[in-house]
Amino acid sequence: MTSKIAAHKSLNIRPTSALVRKVLFDTIAGQVPGAAFLDLFAGTGSVGLEALRKGALSATFVERDRAVVRALRSNIEAAGVAGSCRVFPIDAVSFLKKRDDPSEFDIIFADPPYERGYLKILVHILLRPERVPARALSIQTSKFELPQVKLPDGFAIRQKTIGDTVLLLVTDRQNEE
Repeated sequence: MTSKIAAHKSLNIRPTSALVRKVLFDTIAGQVPGAAFLDLFAGTGSVGLEALRKGALSATFVERDRAVVRALRSNIEAAGVAGSCRVFPIDAVSFLKKRDDPSEFDIIFADPPYERGYLKILVHILLRPERVPARALSIQTSKFELPQVKLPDGFAIRQKTIGDTVLLLVTDRQNEE
């Protein structure tokens, strides 16, 4: 499963950097083995495929851009993990709204396009008091967008800053470090 992730310059995506992936997986390392991983705004799948390399049992990829989905499917095939993956060619917000209970996923990662209002929407959908959060939830955003969103009280939310990127990490109290 050691293949290079294909991404063509013509694809309109901002890939999650290797450094951000390292920080993410170093932080949630103990929760990945055996997990059902959800990769929202998946792009070419680098984060979900990394989760599988780190021992996740399955990865679900949600990506709406059809050209990007073709590259994503190619990357899944090249990694030889198609049997452990599901791909939903749909907008991430629509996907979440159709699933009122995302408890089938142990880890949820979202890397939405910056400065388009997705952060506020994701916080509203994923961090509702009546919803039981996944064992780990991480939303990647820019440090410039973060001040525009009020994070809810009652959740253990840690922030890790990597350059202009911020990872918001929400874990249940049982799995806090």
